Amino acid sequence: MQAPAECFVLNEEARPLLCHARQIGSRAKALLAQPRFSGKVLAVLSTTVYLASREGEILWMSREDLPMHRRCILASFRPRSICLGQNFYVQDPFLRISNEVILDLDPATEWKPPDLGPEHPTPLTVVRPCVRRLVEAATNLENPKGFGQMIPLIGSLVDGNRQVISRADSLPAGVCNSILDLAIACLTFDMAEVARKGRELIGLGPGLTPSGDDFLGGLLFAAHSLKTAYPQDVNWEEEPVMDLINWASTQTHPISHTILSDHAFGHGPKPLHDVVVSLLKGQDLGCTFEGAQRLIEIGDTSGWDILAGMLTGMLLVEGKLGALPA
Repeated sequence: MQAPAECFVLNEEARPLLCHARQIGSRAKALLAQPRFSGKVLAVLSTTVYLASREGEILWMSREDLPMHRRCILASFRPRSICLGQNFYVQDPFLRISNEVILDLDPATEWKPPDLGPEHPTPLTVVRPCVRRLVEAATNLENPKGFGQMIPLIGSLVDGNRQVISRADSLPAGVCNSILDLAIACLTFDMAEVARKGRELIGLGPGLTPSGDDFLGGLLFAAHSLKTAYPQDVNWEEEPVMDLINWASTQTHPISHTILSDHAFGHGPKPLHDVVVSLLKGQDLGCTFEGAQRLIEIGDTSGWDILAGMLTGMLLVEGKLGALPA
């Protein structure tokens, strides 16, 4: 969950301000390279400014200490004010926002998500215990937020106890039951059921990226990553999931829908890529857990929601291996 702010105000310096981009995501770079790319400021948070093009494409500027994403530009920008509805346009090599900010894109290095192709994959029998260790470690994290409170449920299912229903006091029973249904659908390797039950979470929660969207995004990211890395072993029909994503476009905020759609195609924040790549490479828990800790720092509850969804999606490994020994 991320909550919007009225206006991003940091200082009272004269305008316009020239700032320098440090890193740019591959999708943002491609969009900004388009002729006459322009649009308006869509949302303003305390550390991030979201931009929407005339064609509906979304990208954002974030402060340098935040995670990368393929739609993100990291910069040490300190505008006097950026407000909703201001115009932006590209005048190579600059991104201009109204009369407030001139962002020099030339110094930015490009960031691309890591490749998860099927070349030399780690056996799923090796990935399985890595997932289990991460679930156990995440269960022991203190003060979980949002849907992260449901991680113990995932741990119960990993341990083979499908009768355990774990509820968090701050989450409605209906939400807990929906997450349980999604977890069991992954455990039984039923992505059509995931797509059907996933509709119950779309748009659920406050903010620009509701918890329901973030959780479902984490789940679909894990499912896509597994399918990409193991196309022969982890194969599922994409049409129900694509129908879900298309339906969601009218059920949630455009920013959240863009991020959810990216997740479904295997594009997320850098810490999420780090965690999943570490799992699929069979790396030690310390390396994987470091990425998980960076992930839960995203937003108010977004990182926790995404982590819980990703761990739920990783139950597909259990569903695929079935009763094979760990």
